[in-house]
Amino acid sequence: MCEDQHQQSEEPPRKKDLWDIMQALGPAIIAATVAIMGSIYGYQQAQMTKASEMREVYTKIMTERESSDNSIRANMFQMLINAMFNKDVSTTSNPDNITLIKQRVMFLNVLSRNFDTVDIKPLFEDLDGELTKKIYNDKSYSDSSQKDYFTMRSELRRIGRNLSVKQLNALASLPGTVVKNIVLIEDKEANLQVMQDENTANGNNDTIPVEIKPQGLDDGKVEISLEYLKTKVSDQGFKAPSFIVTFYDMPYIDNSVIDKDMRVGIVLTKYVSTKDLDMFRDRLDKRIIKDYEDLKAGGIVKYAEIRLIKFPAKYTGHRDRPYLQEILQDLVKEDKSK
Repeated sequence: MCEDQHQQSEEPPRKKDLWDIMQALGPAIIAATVAIMGSIYGYQQAQMTKASEMREVYTKIMTERESSDNSIRANMFQMLINAMFNKDVSTTSNPDNITLIKQRVMFLNVLSRNFDTVDIKPLFEDLDGELTKKIYNDKSYSDSSQKDYFTMRSELRRIGRNLSVKQLNALASLPGTVVKNIVLIEDKEANLQVMQDENTANGNNDTIPVEIKPQGLDDGKVEISLEYLKTKVSDQGFKAPSFIVTFYDMPYIDNSVIDKDMRVGIVLTKYVSTKDLDMFRDRLDKRIIKDYEDLKAGGIVKYAEIRLIKFPAKYTGHRDRPYLQEILQDLVKEDKSK
């Protein structure tokens, strides 16, 4: 009996299994996990705080920069306008002074390069009209003066064309935009012809449901009527509106909503009157004299190129203000889609 008890007391101890080890290490593992998670959380909070601070700094810098830029532009705009209408620069003091007219052209160039969203079309067209009268008034001015006026008008039109094409290219980058080239011709018998490029700028074979009909070409002005084909089909009595396009029509501003899902704008990119070939050959760009000669040889008196652009109606122009009802409808649609 005693021997049995002695044998039992000498049995080797039981080996600890994995569960026993986990129980022994459990508190340490939990403590280490808490420490690691705390470190990660603290690091994430620090990164979020840093990112928030960076956003605040960036926003502050951009706000101050925008405010400073607006202030400079406002002062510059005021200075240019005052200078343009000052008695020393205005052509009212001496309407035939070449130097004063050159200054006006320069001011308009500066305005167009810095304030492309401001509607300065009336200033351009007013000076263009003055120069056109001087160019073709044979009785009042010498040939030399008329050639100078022609050169300045060409520069003025180049400025307007560059600005309008710049805006056109910016709008052409919008999804759903289509651009079409159209050529207008007037022959010796005053017959008008329209030639449209069937290819579109976006390469998707999209069409513009608008028909252009020329009404007249005259000294850098193209009078056309614009028919929306959908309206023409649904309303047999529909009469297309007519309007005049010049080098100074800016698609940012001079566009029309013709349907709920589209706007259209027209840009004049080229105008040629073959009578200028004989009067101002030495003032024409040598690269385009051949074009003038070819047109004249073909019996063409006037030639113009325009670009018709269609872009989404949801685009809000710089002069447009969205109606509250439209904003609410868009918000409701967005909530439903989400």
